[in-house]
Parts: sequence; C-alpha cells; structure tokens
Amino acid sequence: MSEATSPSARRFFAHSLEGKPLDEWEPLEEHLREVARRASAFADAWRSGIWGDLLGLWHDLGKYSAAFQNYLLSENGFEAHIEQSGRVDHSTAGACHARERLGQAQLVQADLLAYCIAGHHAGLPDGEDEKGASGLFDRLERLESRFLPIVPPPAEIANGGLPHALKPPLQFDRTRINYQLAFFTRMLFSCLVDADFLATEQFMNGSRSSQRVESAPDWATWDRLLSDYIARLSQQKSNVPSSASLAYQLQSIRTKVLENCCEGSADAPGLFSLSVPTGGGKTLASLSFAVRHALKHQLRRIVYAIPFTSIIEQTADIFRSALEGLGDQILLEHHVNLDPKKETPWSRLASENWDAPLIVTTNVQLFESLHAARTSSCRKLHRLAGSVIILDEVQALPVEHLAACLAALDELARNYGCSIVLCSATRPALEHREDFKSGLKKEIREIVPATSSGSTQIRRVEATRLGPIDDDALAERLHQETQALCIVNTRPHAARLFASLCAVSQDGSSVFHLSTRLCGEHRTRVLRRIRRQLERKKPCRVVSTQLVEAGVDLDFPSVYRALAGIDALVQAAGRCNREGLLDLGRLYIFEPIDVKLPRGLESTIETTSEILHDDSDILDLDTIDAFFRLHYAKHKERMDKAKVLDRMTFALSTSRANFKFRTVAENFRMIDDAGVPIVVPYRAEGKRLVKRVQDPKPLNRDDYRQLQRYTVSVPKQSFENLLMRGSLDYDDGSGRTAVLLEESLYDEQLGLRVDDLAVNPRDPADFIQ
Repeated sequence: MSEATSPSARRFFAHSLEGKPLDEWEPLEEHLREVARRASAFADAWRSGIWGDLLGLWHDLGKYSAAFQNYLLSENGFEAHIEQSGRVDHSTAGACHARERLGQAQLVQADLLAYCIAGHHAGLPDGEDEKGASGLFDRLERLESRFLPIVPPPAEIANGGLPHALKPPLQFDRTRINYQLAFFTRMLFSCLVDADFLATEQFMNGSRSSQRVESAPDWATWDRLLSDYIARLSQQKSNVPSSASLAYQLQSIRTKVLENCCEGSADAPGLFSLSVPTGGGKTLASLSFAVRHALKHQLRRIVYAIPFTSIIEQTADIFRSALEGLGDQILLEHHVNLDPKKETPWSRLASENWDAPLIVTTNVQLFESLHAARTSSCRKLHRLAGSVIILDEVQALPVEHLAACLAALDELARNYGCSIVLCSATRPALEHREDFKSGLKKEIREIVPATSSGSTQIRRVEATRLGPIDDDALAERLHQETQALCIVNTRPHAARLFASLCAVSQDGSSVFHLSTRLCGEHRTRVLRRIRRQLERKKPCRVVSTQLVEAGVDLDFPSVYRALAGIDALVQAAGRCNREGLLDLGRLYIFEPIDVKLPRGLESTIETTSEILHDDSDILDLDTIDAFFRLHYAKHKERMDKAKVLDRMTFALSTSRANFKFRTVAENFRMIDDAGVPIVVPYRAEGKRLVKRVQDPKPLNRDDYRQLQRYTVSVPKQSFENLLMRGSLDYDDGSGRTAVLLEESLYDEQLGLRVDDLAVNPRDPADFIQ
C-alpha cells in the first residue's frame, strides 16, 4: 500500500468524491471545524456556542481510525491495507471522547454531549435500552471490544475550547430539571445534525447548497406591507348601512384588537394570550403582533402552528396576500396536505430545517418534532430559538399530551428566547395552579383586554337548547332553513343525517356533506361550492363533522350543533353571523339520539352538562373558564400519556442522565392512530394517480406530494375490511401505497364509504371527523 493511501501518513478524510482523486476529497479536520463553526453559531441563539463547538469538533472523531479510512478507500476502488466491508460506526468514538475529556466531575455534561454525538446519524438513543443492544451506556462501555482504536486527532480538535466548567446556561425549574436537560440535549442535537448536513452538502453537492437562502428578514418592511394590507381590507368592509349596525361594531372591534396587538408587541418576550371571539380578526392581528414584536426585540422568525390541516392552506394564502411584494422565499408551508403546485426548489430545501422567516405548520409537526429522536425530525428545532411561536386554536391541544406540550412551550419561553402567543376564541385555563400542576408557570399576559375583544360588548349569536332530537325531526328543521350548517360529533352520524336531509329535500344541489372521508381535493371543491351558494344567497344546507369549526371561513345565519365540549359549541357559534350582517344569528344546541360516541367525547359532554344550567350563557368568559378548569381537573392523571416527563431521569446509583429519547419519540403521537392512507379515484386526476401507484416504476417525491391531495386515511379495522373484500390493491411487502379498486365505494357526496362496511369498529378514530 502506498504512503498516499496509508492512514499512517495522517491523511484523514471526512468524505470522498466518487471518481475523484484523493486531493479532491474533504480533509477530516476541515469538516470538523466547519461543522463546529455552524453548530456553534446555531447554539449561540441561546448562549450555548461552546457546546455546539465541542459537538462539531468531536462528532466524527471515529473517522480518525484505520477502519473508517480503509472503508472510504475500498469503497472508492483504492487499495487498503486491510479488507473492510460494511459501514463503520464512527459516532461512538466521539461520544466516548466526550466522557474521557470531561471526566467524572462533569459526567452529566459529558452524557449530554454523548447523546448528540452517538446519535448524529441513527438518531438520539435511549440511555439504557431494555434490549441492551443500542442504548447509549451500552455502546460507550463496549466501544473497545467492537471497534479499532482511533489515531489521536490534532490537539486543537481533541481539546477544543473547553472551559474549566461546562454549564448549561439555563434558568432551572427545580421540579423539571431532568426534562430541561433532556430538552437542552435535543436542541443541541438539532444544531449538530443540521450543521453536519449543511457542511456535508456544501462539499458534496455545491449546486444544491447554493439554492439555500439565508437572510435576516427586514421586519420594518414586513410591518409596512402588512399594515397597508389590513388598511385596505378595513376600507373594503367599511361600506355598511350605519354606525349602529352590528357589522360596523364588529369592524370597530377588529380595529381595536389590532391596536391592542400593535401596542402589546412592545412588551418583553414571554408567554402571551390572544383571546378574541371568532371573526374578531385574530389571524392578521396575531401576525401584526408577531412582526412588530420581532422588530422590537430582534427575533429571528415567526412560526404559526395550526391544529387542523383543513385550514392551514387558507391561513397561508392570507399571509401570502398580505406580504405580497416580499418575494416567494419568505413563507414556508410545512404539512402533509401541501398542494405540490405550491412547492419550489427553495421550499423543498427550507422544509428540511425551517430556514425561513415565516413558517406555517401544524401542531402535529411542531410538537412531534419537539419530542422526536430522528435526525430528519430534529434538524429544524434550533431554528425555534429566538422566534415568535403563534399557536392558533390552542384549546385543541389534546389533553392526553397537554403536560408535555405545555412543558415544551414553557421551556422555549424560559430558556430559548421565544415568545409564545396562545390564540383562541375560547381561552383555556392553562396557567399553573394547585389542581393543574401541568400548567404554564411563567406569567401569561393577555394582549387584548376582555373589554376590547367584544366578548362582553357585542352579541352576534343567540344560543337555544333544543334538547334530545332524532335525525328525522332534525332533518325537517334543517330543510325549513334556507341556509344552515349542522355540525355533529361522528362521521357515521354525519352520513346518516345527510341521507335523511336529502330524503326530505326537493333540491339535492343545495345539500352538502363534509368529513375527513372526503380527500383533501374533494373537500376543497365542496367548500368552494358552499361559499358560492352562500355568497349568492341561494339555498345551502351543510351537514359536517367538527372539521369546519376551527378557522374555516364560513358564515351561516343558523348553525345547529350536537352537544359537545363548550369550546366546540363556541367554535360552532363562530360560523354563525360571522360578519354581523344580521341583527342576530341563531345557534341551536341539540342532543342526538342513538349515536355512539368515543369514551373521551362522552366525558367531555358530561363536563359540559355539569357546567351548563338553564340560565347559562355558553359564550360567557366565566362559563368557558369554568369548563376548562373542570375538564383539566378531571383528566389531570392522564395528561402525559407518552410519559415524557417520567422518562427523563437520572440513574441515582451512577449519576447518569438516563434519557429515553427513542422511547418517547415512539410513544408521543398527537394523533394516536393517524390511520392507513388509501389513494382514492376522485375525478380524473385521482384515477390517474391510482394508475401511477400501480405502475411498477417507483414513486418519487413529487408523486407522493400529489397523492396527499387524493388520499383518505382510515382506521386499521376498516382497512382490513377493505382488504378482505378485495377492494384494495396493496402489497404489504413492497411498502407501496394502497389504492382503492372498487370505485363505487368512493361517493361523490360522502367520500370513501367504509363506516357501513365495518362490522365492529374497534378504534375511536373510526368515529370522529
């Protein structure tokens, strides 16, 4: 073997280039220093640059070994002095080095670094693995017997700029120190994996790297454009009959809400609440707050998280219109239902690490990433530091994960320079108190006083309780309405009531159905038709599941709502007389007969019944507050279903940070059973996509993005029923997406008909939305 290819010649490489001579390969020391530079800059956002620097310098120390260098040489056709087959674990060596370099006096700090380094390819591991194979502690203890020793790296790399004492720059809450250190580790991990990816990409694929855009937003220009846009909207809505009209009063309230948001933006970063009734203009007002707040306090980006994919595109389109003129590279939509026509080369890259000034995403994407272990999910997290994070419809956070979600929000505000804005028409009681220890401990400041929000000044809707009513009687009532929206709690009930309404209606074109059994493209088309009927003052009667409640811009004179949580009732009221064009809209609350409900919803309805009395006002702030207090008190024992807080512990016998990163990631799911996706033959494009999936040619990224618009997810039991029926083309071994072969099962009005095929549905997800 020549000296040129011998590891003993101390030519160590981080990456090779296929077909290129060794002189064009990337020197290992250059890669380590570049990753350290980037990771340090990322972690500087929360005063942890030294941690990022050490991670960058040490993450690939395992490449200073004959094993890894011979692997690179043999893979590229160069002669190696030993035969090397398969990949080499080069991550564990750097984790071991962190322990040796910091010593027993800083064993916990060493563990935090070791988790990041050991997992920078495979993902964050558990400290102790129940199977004893891949846990961090097991890997560190067995390094010498499994891998060849590394050649000593340069002293500047091995030592780094390590201070005498390495301390996390955190404001500790003594009741959550374990969780805070685990959160700190995941944020550092984000810095390392993003820095490593970007540095590697720059060397391996310069053209792709050059497509990334990094620039600080000019918030002053954003503020000017947004203010001009809102002023134009206000002018368009100012043509109302008189200053005494309800529409005029609503517009006055929106103006006051906006003024409060602009004034409140000067407050110091932290936790905020924006409690505004539906139709009060909180979408644009919250963005105005965020832009001015970012300008005042030099924050880096705005993240707008939404609980439901059904409204995310609507919100993103509003923001694009408001910020038109800033270019295409300012707003990133990141969610599964994104229309592929909206994707660009920049957005594909930016979605990997959220390198954009304004991100519109889902609660699922945000909170599952905050509890993730995979590198691809964690890359974006360091971008959250120094951001304004707006949580729209915050009351929709699932109660079984509320403790973990609130702990993450509290930590982002406490130690990572974030401002959190909790938006809701029904402000949930999320503050820490004796009967709600999972609540937010930092002070929550209300941006808009109750006297400004209009919740006590103005009444657009009058609520009437109808009591128990069967489907036939309810269908007859809906038929008597010219325009009405009826929201029920389950998909089977929506389908059944829709059928009853069609039976009594003389005009089938005026009756509509909405649920998640319609694919995304189908729902978009139906909503467009509904809006057209409403605008033209034509008959329009809609039966829907609760998917229309939060943020879907519909305005009916009458809304019927099946009894549910008070927050849902208030959201339903928000679809009624939204623009104040009537003196008073009508909300009718009814109790359906013979409807099977999931256990969790039954409990919520019981809480509503305990709060509501004959003289209760569901729109009153005190009533809403009482509901949430009782609701959370009832469920306080099940608020951490994934046991996130319990799985971040110290092993007292060894003083080791035994964090169960991988176990938490596997168990933390905002939606317990997201279902099994099925591509449906909706219209010509859906039929084309079904054939494309059946084509032996592998699907590419663009194919998968297009499929999202024509996919319906069903519970496993329903999926199995369709398989037994022979209604699907699906090969489990190939990993191919399932497609619906029996086209008659996809109805033009009801979508995918599976509920009536399920002999005995076992999953609550089979019933809702």
